[in-house]
Amino acid sequence: MKLNCLVVDDEPIAQQILQNYILQIDALHFVGKCNNAFEALNTLHREKIDIMFLDIKMPSLSGLEMLKTLHNPPKVILTTAFSEFGVESYDYGILDYLLKPIAFERFLKAVNKILISKNLDIPIDKKQEIIPTENEFIFFKADKKIHKLYFKEIIFFEGSGNYVKIHRENAPPLMILEKLSELEKKLSKNKFIRVHKSFIVNTNHIKQIEGNMLKMKDITVTISQSYKQNLEGLFENR
Repeated sequence: MKLNCLVVDDEPIAQQILQNYILQIDALHFVGKCNNAFEALNTLHREKIDIMFLDIKMPSLSGLEMLKTLHNPPKVILTTAFSEFGVESYDYGILDYLLKPIAFERFLKAVNKILISKNLDIPIDKKQEIIPTENEFIFFKADKKIHKLYFKEIIFFEGSGNYVKIHRENAPPLMILEKLSELEKKLSKNKFIRVHKSFIVNTNHIKQIEGNMLKMKDITVTISQSYKQNLEGLFENR
């Protein structure tokens, strides 16, 4: 099921950029764009909106002022050309904050937060009842394309400076522009674990651990001493 997206911005160029970004993601559906907060309020009353890309500074009624009037707002990603609004905006429980001009990689990072966590928006006392599904995924930009990867097909990530190589099952590796430390923050701690400064592995693909070597199918990676204790603790808990 796709997530309905609404763009609220008084700048036509900003509207078009966000629309183009949304249309590139299979899991998102572009509902429309509004030129001001009043148009947005009318749309929210008519349509079911899952994600709202909201400009902060707009004439008559600002994005933050509009948020104050909503009792049950959708997931909100704020957009603005003014960085000084950033700290204040987090008081409103918004998901992320994008500074114009918005790069696609930064847009993708914000959207991934929703796509990864959308199944977790439930009462705390019921979270233990959830059985992880096999259709969990994440989007990456590589080779000038958007790739949708299911967690189950990722064997491990290999970091090198500002780049990460994604090793996949039955497919060639993908190289993306991102630091391994930043990527680690997006991944489920139940599925992926860091075993070395250069490696994050999918625990479902681990076949054997011997000494400081970890084997996954026909691939072997090194376990560093600083991360070995975390790995041992993971299997003790299981």
